[in-house]
Parts: sequence; C-alpha cells; structure tokens
Amino acid sequence: MTRSFFTIGSLSLMIMALILALMVWIAATIQENPFVEAFLPEDIPVEVINRGEGLVIVGGIEEGVTAKVRAPESVWEDLRVSSFRAYVDLEGLDVGLHEVPVKVEPAGSLVRILETSPGVLTLRLDRRLEKIVPATVSIYGDPALGYEMGRPVVDPSHVTLSGPASLVDQVVEATAELYLRGEKDTFERAVSLTPTDEVGNAVLGVQLDPESARVTVPIEQRVGFRELSIKTVAEGTPAPGYWISSISVNPPTITVVGDPATVSEIPGYLETSPIDVEGAREDISQQVPVLFPEGVSPLEDVPTVQALIEVSPVLGGQTVQLTPVVQGLGRGLEADFSPDTVQVILSGPLSELEALEAGDVRVVLDLSDYGPGTHFVPLMVVRPSSLVVQAILPDQLEVVIRES
Repeated sequence: MTRSFFTIGSLSLMIMALILALMVWIAATIQENPFVEAFLPEDIPVEVINRGEGLVIVGGIEEGVTAKVRAPESVWEDLRVSSFRAYVDLEGLDVGLHEVPVKVEPAGSLVRILETSPGVLTLRLDRRLEKIVPATVSIYGDPALGYEMGRPVVDPSHVTLSGPASLVDQVVEATAELYLRGEKDTFERAVSLTPTDEVGNAVLGVQLDPESARVTVPIEQRVGFRELSIKTVAEGTPAPGYWISSISVNPPTITVVGDPATVSEIPGYLETSPIDVEGAREDISQQVPVLFPEGVSPLEDVPTVQALIEVSPVLGGQTVQLTPVVQGLGRGLEADFSPDTVQVILSGPLSELEALEAGDVRVVLDLSDYGPGTHFVPLMVVRPSSLVVQAILPDQLEVVIRES
C-alpha cells in the first residue's frame, strides 16, 4: 500500500516538473523571441473570387485592407504584404449592390490576424458591355497667320469600349485634345483618348482599345496669302580694301495678302529698297521698306524690316552667282523653285578665291525629306575647305513639289 502511494506521488511530481520545465522554456523562448503586435506598413490588395460570368465590378476595387497582426519577432521581420491574402467571395451574387465581407488569411501558422479594416466592402455588380464608338479630336489654337487648318484625320476612326453596362451606355465617343501654336505645315501627332458622354464629361471606369490614336492635321496656306523670303539689295561698292561679308534681314520672311492671281505670280521673294554701301568702312544697320507689287500688302503691319550689312576688311572675298543643284527628290516628283539663282558670299585666301573654277563651289537644294506641297527649304553650299561661306542670298528658297 505504501509502495503504491509513493509510485503515484512520484508520477505526479514528474508531471508537475515537466509542466514547470515547459513553462520555463516557453517563458525563455518568449523572452528571446517576443511576440509583436502591429499594423502592416502597407495595405493588402483585395482579390475577387467566384465572380459570375459576364459580370464586372463598377469602379473596381481600389482600396486595400489595413491589417493588425501578431507574430513572433523573428517572423515579423520577414513579413511582407505578399505574406497575406485578402479576398471577397462573389459566389451566387448577381447584378446589383452588395455588401461583401473581406477575408484575410496569413501565409504562416505563427501569424494571427487581430484586426482588419474595412471588414466589409460595398460593391456594385453590373453586366459587362462592349460597343464601338467614334474617335474624335478637339483642336484649340490657330495655325500661323495666312494659313488655315483642314479637316483632321483620326486613325483609327473608331475604338472598342468595354466595361459596366451602366457606364458604357453613357459614352458616345472617345475624344482627344490637340493645341495649335502657329504651325505652317501639315503635322501628325499621337494623342491619348478619353471616353466622354454626350455633354463632353469624362466617363471613368471603362476601358478603351486602343487607348490612343494618331491625328493628322492638314495645314495649308490660304488662297490669296503667301509667305515670301525677303532679299536685301545692296547698292554701290564699299571703300577700297573693304567688302560686304554678310547681309541679313529680320524678319527673314513675310506673309502677304492680295489678289490670288497676283500673289501666285510673285517669284518667291520680295526685295527691299536699295541700301547704299558706297565707300562703306563699317557695318550698316537700318530699317528699310519692303517693295510690294501693286495690289499686294503685308498680312501684318510690317512695312519695314531691319537689315544688317556687315562690311569687313578684305582678307579675300568673292561673291558668286550660282544655280542650286537639286538632290534627294523622291521618285515620281518634280520641283520648281524661285529664284533660279542665288548669291554666295565667300571669304578666304585670295589665292584660293582667284583660282576658283566652275564646279568648285556648288549650292545644293536637298529635298530628301519633302513631299508634294509648297516648302521653304534652306540651302547648303559645297566649297573647298579653305573657304568660308559668309552669306547665301537668299538662304532659303520657295520650292513647289508636285507629282510628275
């Protein structure tokens, strides 16, 4: 009887000792790796599961879930938003407004979810609808004076719209905005499209395919209007030992208006009144009037231009009259330009200038990047490397390109 008592007593003592040892171990473990309770630094994105076929969430789910969790310190250091899953289950839900609980699950067993917000999401389900709407562009601003805009071309002309039926039904077109800032040539630009309703308000929560388009805006010179180069005329000869090293004018071009037949007959440039350089030993800068044909006037009030004639000591200078050489004209195209010849003012060693032969200096009119239409094209001069081009008069030509 005594033996049985001691056996039972010894077993009880052993169990108590084990429990005490376990408690001591747990306390020591907690002390070394304490639990941490805190909110995650980022919201958990919400997934959607079991959504009915052909249904969409109006406005989508933009907000995430804020979660307060409890985990050992060693585990907490490795926690990421990806360590959790937040979702709403739409099983059995149809079109309409619903309050759906948000469920959050941790990835590991040592992590407990203590608190989440929001606990419920209010979602509106709608049928997914798809339709085709026209793509349009609204243009603001104006081309340059004397130019007009043609009908813009949008490519593609129609786009596919999809989303909740209640929103898709509001959309009548996909629009873009484009601003003109004094353009003189036809241009093409990529624009972003926005779905809009019948009064022009943007409709959010729908998708466009594609989301952008290319807009071509034709810009043409108005009938009876024309942009012309200005050619400064120097009269006389500088003092012995001096030469005209450069002639410039500001503005270099001017837009005129008048009888269409008269305007079309102008050779591509207008001359100024002659500037007397006889005996000049220094630069001449002065306002000079532009000579307009009868019945033709400037579009803006620019009766005079600022001309600058630079007069320099002769190191060696020469003015040559050359006919531009056309290069790079596209196949099946032909070009006319005005004036037929240009003046090139060269400087350099006198011996090199005196030894110049035909073909040593050429004026090139490069039309590689130009198509049919009227253009103002800058000139290039090919010359011996020892010579410097001081000026080209005029430095750009009016070129009319047409299909042959």
